[in-house]
Amino acid sequence: MHYFIGADSGSQKHSIHIMSENGERVKEFEIKNNLEGFKELGTFVKNYEHVHLCFETTHGPLVDYLRNKNIKMYSVNPLKVKRFKQTSNVTGDKDDRIDACTLSEYLKQHHAKMRPMVFSSQEIEELNMHRISHDRITKEHTRYTNRLTFLFRQYFPLYGELFSGTAVNILLHMVLHYPTWSELKRASEEEIVSFLTTHHYRVRRNIKRTLDKIRRYDQAVAPEVEVVLSQEAQLVAKMLFLLKEQLRKIEHKMELILTQHPLGEVFKSLPGAGKILAGKLCALFGDNKSRFHTANEVQALFGTAPMNYKSGNYHRVMMRKACNKKARSTLYQFAFTSMQFCSWGKQYYDSQRAKGKTHSVSVRALSNKWLNIIFSMWKNEERYQEQTYTERKIKNVA
Repeated sequence: MHYFIGADSGSQKHSIHIMSENGERVKEFEIKNNLEGFKELGTFVKNYEHVHLCFETTHGPLVDYLRNKNIKMYSVNPLKVKRFKQTSNVTGDKDDRIDACTLSEYLKQHHAKMRPMVFSSQEIEELNMHRISHDRITKEHTRYTNRLTFLFRQYFPLYGELFSGTAVNILLHMVLHYPTWSELKRASEEEIVSFLTTHHYRVRRNIKRTLDKIRRYDQAVAPEVEVVLSQEAQLVAKMLFLLKEQLRKIEHKMELILTQHPLGEVFKSLPGAGKILAGKLCALFGDNKSRFHTANEVQALFGTAPMNYKSGNYHRVMMRKACNKKARSTLYQFAFTSMQFCSWGKQYYDSQRAKGKTHSVSVRALSNKWLNIIFSMWKNEERYQEQTYTERKIKNVA
């Protein structure tokens, strides 16, 4: 007999509901969110032969504990469970116990159409965690960069136009050393030149251009505004340095894993991918070949394939929303970068633009095209060769 377990996760405890394939409630209890609680659940699971377990998450301590157990685990979108609950629970009540019961009932009715969670090797799982961390820290880096840009507009506009970017190292060093205009104005040209060269800003024409901008500049900002906002700007500059350093460490670890893994050379062969995008793409696909069977599955999951909506005479093609949005963003970045290194990619993008498609739609269409190729490379563990792709394309057209 098959048994279906719904696990409603919480920060301190998990609500568990076990249901048989006949729809009978077998057991209902709570476990602590620690090893003791996980072992308690494992003890109950041993008593049943065919066990299916459903979460609303794809990771966490409980998932890690049950990964190597003889349990089929499923991750379901919370929105799907919410809609299902509206049809099965007319009262509209909500608590952890009801949610766990809903998960087990949803799994019982839909498990035949659901795919169990599939895990890759430990190296690729680590690479995937680095990918997630890299995306989060990059987002924080962008947020702090925008915050520093805002502060410059408020109290020191010169720093907003002195160099090529807001978060470049030389500007961050200047914010820490010369946080206000009055302090920078008191410094002599020799002192500024010495500061710039010490911090690896040594091209003469760039130094001259920087000095000219400082000479021509003047401002009138209230002293209290300058003092307070300069302190905040220094704090933001320190945070940006910390984020940059952490990103470098993560990128080094990602490159190391990618170099040592057999699939590393496959993904590094993609034109314009580089070590970071290649590592992220490898982490998204994983090294468990049973995870995907067709390219269409990957395109739907990663959100590059559009959706067709038809009703009567109405027809609309829409961007897919129910998908892995981080994966779609990574594929978008790669497709955009690949146009500089891949002739057919640029031609395909131009053809989409000629049809009246917007820039984002054209790049997304190219990423969908790329995903079909990457799937074949991943499945067969073949390096990318543009000549091979071109020949296949000509053969298909013929």
